[in-house]
Amino acid sequence: MTARVIAAAPSVTLPRPRFGPVNWLRSYLVVTRWQLASLRLVLPVLAAVEILAGVGFVFGFGLFFPGSIPARSVLYLSTGAPVITLYLVGLVLVPQVVGQQKLAQTYDFVQSLPVPRSAGFAAWYSMNLLLGVPAMVASLVAAAFRYNAALHVSLAVIPATMLICLTSTAIGYAIGHAIPLPMLANTLVQVLNFFVFGFSAVVFPADQLPAWLAAVNSGLPFEAMGTVMRAALSTVPVEGVAGAYALLAAWLAAGLLVATAAVMRRG
Repeated sequence: MTARVIAAAPSVTLPRPRFGPVNWLRSYLVVTRWQLASLRLVLPVLAAVEILAGVGFVFGFGLFFPGSIPARSVLYLSTGAPVITLYLVGLVLVPQVVGQQKLAQTYDFVQSLPVPRSAGFAAWYSMNLLLGVPAMVASLVAAAFRYNAALHVSLAVIPATMLICLTSTAIGYAIGHAIPLPMLANTLVQVLNFFVFGFSAVVFPADQLPAWLAAVNSGLPFEAMGTVMRAALSTVPVEGVAGAYALLAAWLAAGLLVATAAVMRRG
């Protein structure tokens, strides 16, 4: 009797597990559309602020020089301002949005969505590129106009731009997810911004820093960002480009590892 009941029961087809590149691409597109829709009211403002900030950096840093600006300083200012625009959008946006999700108590819901974590990170990276690249271009145009900078844009600007934005996004992703208190995360971001503006060899050479601070900068990603961008935008020989790429790759891996550990621990 039992066997007959089992045989008469309708067959149930379990849903196929979702994995593979097709599902990843679909998840990436869905998350990207969702993020764009969630931030649709602030994205135009952020884009405008990024462009104004990039142009403002170029014109503002030049005020430190009362007369004519040396060619070396022009090179660092012109190639360092794009780095700051890419760095800012990558490091600042993610911790702020993640912090708002935690304060609104929607963070756990967002993390429970059935999409790969890597697709979510890739969506953030794409949005940061969307915001950062126009500001980067605007800062280069402003530098060429303001300082008559002789910039030579090579194909190396593509991997340099992508890696700078990717590394800063990974660091911001790690800060946003690993630090439980949004206020503490935002404070750390502000401290890093202060350090980059005033004490990191991005818009000026490292030999202008004290020896101990130059040594600190050599292990941080910010000077390396300036190195790879300067090598991609000028014909002047730049030392340590390969080492700068390796250092950025190491910081990228560290940021992804920290963020993954934080997300998996909460999951």
